Amino acid sequence: MVNKKKIREEFDKIFASGNENAIKMMLDKFPWLLDEMSNKMEGVIGEQQQIIAALGVMEDELGSPVPLDEIVFSLRIDFNIKKTEDEVLNILRSTQELNLARIDSNGWSLTVEGEKVCDSYLNKNLGEFEL
Repeated sequence: MVNKKKIREEFDKIFASGNENAIKMMLDKFPWLLDEMSNKMEGVIGEQQQIIAALGVMEDELGSPVPLDEIVFSLRIDFNIKKTEDEVLNILRSTQELNLARIDSNGWSLTVEGEKVCDSYLNKNLGEFEL
């Protein structure tokens, strides 16, 4: 029997090293690793999309860049998602690195790419939310 924990640990080391050939060999040998990685990535991407959507909703409502506390408020009220300001800020910073959002002295706003992500998320999930 294969010890998945040891395989995961070995894969994490190989993944961190960036050795593409070794990564591919591990994924070929243990295809379940790819499923696990995909699930982790979907969780991270899903959180980013939720925050981008909340930012977009508030940006439309205010007509200007959005302060952090307003994004947290929109997440809680419009999306029923409770996150701290620190959690939201960390995710916003990662979306900034992806050129989906930007910050200035007045708050956060979406880039053109971020607007597309926001619209896509809202259109896909519109039935679940009451904005």
